[in-house]
Amino acid sequence: MVDYKFNFKDNRAKIEELSKACGLFFETTAILYSRGLDTVDKINYFLDPGKHHFKDPYTLKGVKEAVERIKQAKTDGETVAVYGDYDADGICATTILYYALKEFGIEPITVIPERENGYGLQIPVLDKLIEEHFPTLIVTVDCGISCYKEVEYLKNEGIDVIVTDHHELPDVLPDCTVINCKIPSDFGFDSLCGAGVAYKLGYALIGEKANELLDFTAIATIADSMPLSGENRDIVFEGVKMIRNGKAHPAINELIAVSNMREVNSTSLAFTIAPRINAAGRMGDAKSALTLMTTDSAFKIEELAIKLNGYNQQRQTECEKLYKSAKQKLIDTCYNKKIVVLSDDEWNSGLVGIIAAKLVEEFSRPVILFVNNNGKLHGSARSIDTINIFEAISQCKENLTEFGGHAQAAGISVSEENFEKFKQDIEKYIDENYGYEVFKPKKTVEFCINKPFTLPLARELNKLEPFGTGNKKPLFSLKTNLPCANYMKPGSPHLLLKTKFIDMLYFNGADSLGLINAGTEKEIVFEPNISVFNYEESLKGYVKYIDYEVTATPRIKLYAFRSGLLTALNDNDDYLYISTEMTKKVVSDSLNGHYGTIFAVYNIDNLRDFENLQNLDSSLYYTLNRNLVNNLVVGLTDCEVEGYRRIVYLDRPLGTVPKFDFISETFIDRSQKAYDYARLDTAKPVFADIFKKAKSERVFATDSVDYALKNSFGYPLEQVVFTLEVFIELGIFTFKNGMLKHNQEIRSSLDSSKIYSEVLKLK
Repeated sequence: MVDYKFNFKDNRAKIEELSKACGLFFETTAILYSRGLDTVDKINYFLDPGKHHFKDPYTLKGVKEAVERIKQAKTDGETVAVYGDYDADGICATTILYYALKEFGIEPITVIPERENGYGLQIPVLDKLIEEHFPTLIVTVDCGISCYKEVEYLKNEGIDVIVTDHHELPDVLPDCTVINCKIPSDFGFDSLCGAGVAYKLGYALIGEKANELLDFTAIATIADSMPLSGENRDIVFEGVKMIRNGKAHPAINELIAVSNMREVNSTSLAFTIAPRINAAGRMGDAKSALTLMTTDSAFKIEELAIKLNGYNQQRQTECEKLYKSAKQKLIDTCYNKKIVVLSDDEWNSGLVGIIAAKLVEEFSRPVILFVNNNGKLHGSARSIDTINIFEAISQCKENLTEFGGHAQAAGISVSEENFEKFKQDIEKYIDENYGYEVFKPKKTVEFCINKPFTLPLARELNKLEPFGTGNKKPLFSLKTNLPCANYMKPGSPHLLLKTKFIDMLYFNGADSLGLINAGTEKEIVFEPNISVFNYEESLKGYVKYIDYEVTATPRIKLYAFRSGLLTALNDNDDYLYISTEMTKKVVSDSLNGHYGTIFAVYNIDNLRDFENLQNLDSSLYYTLNRNLVNNLVVGLTDCEVEGYRRIVYLDRPLGTVPKFDFISETFIDRSQKAYDYARLDTAKPVFADIFKKAKSERVFATDSVDYALKNSFGYPLEQVVFTLEVFIELGIFTFKNGMLKHNQEIRSSLDSSKIYSEVLKLK
């Protein structure tokens, strides 16, 4: 079920006091309070982001020494090179320092290695730089902190090095001037991105002129998923404002134009501009992105923006192929592992990070994907919030040639002969240090609403912008049995939901229409959004997901009963039927693992003999767990179960159970019936009576269960559902727009119904 970030009941008086003092809605104040803003000063500071909060760059350790060395280089007319990285952060960081040094009076050489060269300072790339330009000073951006040996190599060549970076600190720092926000200093903020560190050095060199580079800094901060707190919030606020006001660099404006981006905010930049900058490096042409950022040719800017847009489209196509390949490998070889470690010779090394992140989100466990390149495997690691992947990799580093990164993302290199040993070591480390509870996806909202959501509140919540990592857009939920849900328009994959407190849009939610209208207790999680049309504002909730409560209520029992009836329409019956005692053993054996089994039941009361299943996630009709965690499904119907290995049916429905192509083992308790279907009355006068009353009664209902609960005509509820489903199968009745419709043109015998015939056999 849904978790709530903050239980404000114990702090209501304090929140109400803050709300009054700050002139904010209670809900807004509660959200800020839950995020650690528990005083008027903290709240006012947070709600007033901007460059007036920027910290003195000289409080960063190493800045003073770096500025002095760069001043000397300017005075002596030295050749200075800026060495960056091939991702969006590295490209933006290189761009920032390029412009800052130019403004300072130095025309720097810029070096962006391609992904095939490897991350960080690479000797072959450095040799080429030395051969062509022989710089006497190299300043790294977004890399270098783990390059002790390479820095020594440069020093032996007579080249000074300044390292500016933001990645985790290794055991031994390079022996040179180092600026890294993670080194303790009076700066007091350790979450800048590489471009953020470059901006601080740039500001130390050229003062407020560096603020003209905040568009690059903001995009890099967003692209590198840095927490939007502290100075990062101020940087992104100023950068977004700069872009929105048309004051961004021509390269950024052109990327916005070619991507047809309509609204400028942190979210749109994250999903539109950042991927296009990243795409160049992923496609092996990072230099084109850097050239786009640093050229002053309008023609070149347009040409390169179009090129990056094309790279992004190509990247999307290749990502889809790689995703399908990696997902199939995961399902085939490590569906039951707490950490996924896979490799392939054919994968694109520039895309494995994206796919690893996608698989983490889908399967809720850390993922490391490797590409084998001439006997050396380069990998990208991504992780869930509860596991520090950098720390895990650090514990297995003896088999690695190099690694670096953050708590949630890292890059790794390992020789082919050491790959299996590393895989075994990290699987063992994760197994021994993390219980299964940390892998359960968290569905967290601010709180559940119990009154209408208003436009003024939505406007006020927008003051919490910019949203992103560490400052997520607030999510709310509401509980309901029967929202009014329908297609946005005929054939649309999107749904419109009307509820008591807010109207909602559910994008691509059409497949869930049956569940939404099933009348189960559900909690709808949504994000409030304001849209403007013809200068008129309107409020809609965007549905993020829907959580269903599956308990032994009369309605749920009826839906499970109905699902059991409909199995009569299945044709296949090629399964293993086992005894109740054997079923209990199979259940127990399945629970020894955490992944891969669906337990299906058509009568919740039959769970009384299976207490060990009570704590599993449960759902109606089909599994909601795409992460392959063991799941209890009530009234299992046809659904996507790819990746699951086994289905255990705890009771027998009326007909044959659904057939799934991907399931290798299906067990059915041969003696436990879901319902005593022989109790259902097949007498034709009963059918005639219900037909006559259903034909004349007009009541709003979405299906046979909803109809029976609202109008049973004095018959048992199961009898009404059974009778209506027979009529629906024969085409005599249908539910349309919330009403039971009679088709006068249909004349069918009850014996033509498979459902009716199966019950009749039992009589």
